[in-house]
Amino acid sequence: MSENDVILVTSSYDHTFIFWDATTGQQKEDINYGEKVIVNRIDISQDKKHLAAGGNFFACYYDVISQKKVPVYVYDGYKNNITGIGFLKDSNFFYTCSEDGFIRIHDLRSNNLSREYQEKEPLNTICLHPNETELIVGDQMGNVKIYDFQQNKVRLKLSPCPEVGIRSISIAYNASQIVAADSQGQCHTYMMNNMDLTEQSLLYKFEAHQDYILKASISADLRYLATCSADKTVKLWTLNEKNLGNDKYPRWELFSTLYGHGKWVWDCAFSCDSEYIITASSDLTTKIWQTDSAAVLRTLKGHKQAVTSLSINDIAID
Repeated sequence: MSENDVILVTSSYDHTFIFWDATTGQQKEDINYGEKVIVNRIDISQDKKHLAAGGNFFACYYDVISQKKVPVYVYDGYKNNITGIGFLKDSNFFYTCSEDGFIRIHDLRSNNLSREYQEKEPLNTICLHPNETELIVGDQMGNVKIYDFQQNKVRLKLSPCPEVGIRSISIAYNASQIVAADSQGQCHTYMMNNMDLTEQSLLYKFEAHQDYILKASISADLRYLATCSADKTVKLWTLNEKNLGNDKYPRWELFSTLYGHGKWVWDCAFSCDSEYIITASSDLTTKIWQTDSAAVLRTLKGHKQAVTSLSINDIAID
C-alpha cells in the first residue's frame, strides 16, 4: 500500500483485520492476529504508515506499508480491555484508554511508554483535543474528563449523566463543540469558548436513540453528527441554524436514519469530505453510505463474526 491510497480497515471478533478497496468493496489484504486475541479498537496514523490496535490486555501497532502480518511491537501491562485508541497528529505516538482506568501514550520511535495516568473509574472512550496537549475521556460513572498530558493531570471533570456510562466522545476539528454520548441513548453537547471546556460549557442534551449509543462522530466539515446504536440504526444529525436556543447556538436535528444493518452497529466514521459514512455491525458487514441520500453504496462482506471497529484514512498526503 502507498501513502496515497485510501486506507480502510475493519476488525472483528473473528480475530482478523481486513483491508478493503473502498471503491470496489473488495478485500485487499487480511491479517489474522490470533485466536486468543480480541481487538476492540483500531486507528490508522495520519501518515498512513501504521495501524494501532487495542484489545484484551494489550496494545500493538502494525506497519501498513510493508503489510507484514505480525505487529511491529506489542505493549503489555494492561489489566483490562482497551476501549479507545488513536494517534497523535505527528504519527509517532498513539494513546489508549482502558477499563482498568489507565490513560497511556506509547512512543513508536522507542517503543516506550511516554505517559501514564490512572483514574479510579473504568474508561470507555477517548479522543484527542485539536490543541494536541489534551485528551478527553469518558468513564463508566458518567464523567467527562480533560487530561493534560503535558502536565500529566486531569484539569477538569464534568458529570453530564451521573451513574450512566459515557460510551463515546467526539470533538469538532476546530474545537467548537464536544458531543458525549451515553448508554441510555442521550447526547450531551458542550459548546467551547476559545477551544476551552469549562463547567459552564454544557449547552443541551437530546435523545438520539432509545438504546445504547456505541459511537458518536462529528464530520470534519461540521455538517453532520453520526450516532450508531444497539438499536441497529445509524442516525445522521445536522445543525439547524434556524433552531436557536436562548443562548443563540444552533441545535442538532435529525437529518436521516440509516436502516440496513441487522444487529448492533458498533462503529462509524466519515470520509474526509463528509460525502460518505462507513459503519460496522454485529451482522458481519461493513456498509458504505452516501450521507446526503442515506443510500447504501456498498456492503463489505468477509468477516465471519461481529465487525466491532473500523478506521479510514482518505486524506491526500503531499
